[in-house]
Amino acid sequence: MEDRLGEGIKKFIVEEKLIADGEVVLAGVSGGADSVCLFHVLRQLREELSFDLAVVHINHMIREAAEEEALFVEKLCGENEIPFYRRDINIPGIVQKADLSEEEAGRNERYKAFLDIAGELSRKTGKTVKIATAHNMGDQAETVLHNLFRGSRIKGLSGIRAKGERDGVVLIRPLLETERSEIEEYLKQKGFKYCNDSSNFTDDYTRNRIRHNVIPVAKEQINAKAGRHVAEAAAYLSRIDDYIDEQARLVEGWLVESSKDEVVLDCGILAAQPEIIRERLITNGIHLLYPHVKDIQAVHIRELTRFPLSTDGSAKLSLPYGIQAIRTYDKLKLCFDKSQGMENADISVDMKALREGGEVELEVPRLGVVNLRIFPYKSDLKIPMGEYTKWFNYDKIKNSLQFRTRKTGDTISVGNGNKKLKKFMIDEKIPVDKRDALYILAEGDNVLWVPEHRMGDAYRLSDDSNRVLEVVVTKR
Repeated sequence: MEDRLGEGIKKFIVEEKLIADGEVVLAGVSGGADSVCLFHVLRQLREELSFDLAVVHINHMIREAAEEEALFVEKLCGENEIPFYRRDINIPGIVQKADLSEEEAGRNERYKAFLDIAGELSRKTGKTVKIATAHNMGDQAETVLHNLFRGSRIKGLSGIRAKGERDGVVLIRPLLETERSEIEEYLKQKGFKYCNDSSNFTDDYTRNRIRHNVIPVAKEQINAKAGRHVAEAAAYLSRIDDYIDEQARLVEGWLVESSKDEVVLDCGILAAQPEIIRERLITNGIHLLYPHVKDIQAVHIRELTRFPLSTDGSAKLSLPYGIQAIRTYDKLKLCFDKSQGMENADISVDMKALREGGEVELEVPRLGVVNLRIFPYKSDLKIPMGEYTKWFNYDKIKNSLQFRTRKTGDTISVGNGNKKLKKFMIDEKIPVDKRDALYILAEGDNVLWVPEHRMGDAYRLSDDSNRVLEVVVTKR
């Protein structure tokens, strides 16, 4: 490549080892300037760096221009002979059903679709698939400031990583050291067209307010390179964060017990650690109990780090997600507050409401908000392939349904036979300490679905199916 921006991005990809020979890069392209820049740079680099390129576009169905943008990206891929994947997701509908902002719901659903298509590509090609997003240096600065204002600790202040992982799939951000002004200049010089997302010009989203009202003031009144300096600080903090992780892993004996219900830590060993290591170990303990937790802020962690040092033999602190921290003599126990409904109770589906044409909504611990409905099946309907949207053959269901944890005697249909759920979990390599915490959808001892893993084959739709049971999970 001859252009300066392209060479800089190539250097970053090579130095950070973002792409290896023979891999497939699935680029998320919205049609905006950043993602169109990502598209063209990767398109030009694919032969030189020996990788295949595919594109995914998510239509969030929020703005009137969304369909036009989807067609723009599809045309762009067609003109350049790049495989194109599209998903239409009703984000406003999801927001109405779940306690999420439009921004958060869009991000959650977008990554679900990315992962779904990455899995499809991997199975089809037999190659490693990585997901590339167009986060740039401006996004990095906005993320760090947003996390700082929310009270995040060092992990949040480390911002966006050049390489990350979600559900076993590697995510890469090739533009992370590229400024937005460089992207716009590159597109202008090359004559590459792109779409303008009108939502970027409003202050409806927190990140937009930081972009429009905070960073420009810092650049004008403090330092013209303020955004770059914030991003560089994040890169430095990420190295410190990695070092803290390494040191925390060297501490032995801090974890006394870990189960689906509680995590117990040794206060004596915690108290002997430097505060920053003690803080990380406690944070790791919280994530062992509830991996999806993300709103444990600095104020909570700061208070928790004092527990092991206290001369008081008992203390208690309530955390988000119904988690409690309880100091009892020489132990610090992290558990769910059962008074807030976080225990592993069986959650029954209102079958009468379903049959009468209503939609049933449930809150399932450690899974999210679940919406169920029944509708007629037609052979021309496209069965969704998303990880958290499943269609079942309702005609096969004869008894009531429950979301619950596993029980002795549970089986799941695989092919033409049944497999003990215990054997299935072993074969799927589901960690032992997670098996009892997983919520499944079951009809008696017949398992319809192990979320994030498999549907029971006996409940799949066929040509002679009459009714569909749709189950949609919105992750918390």
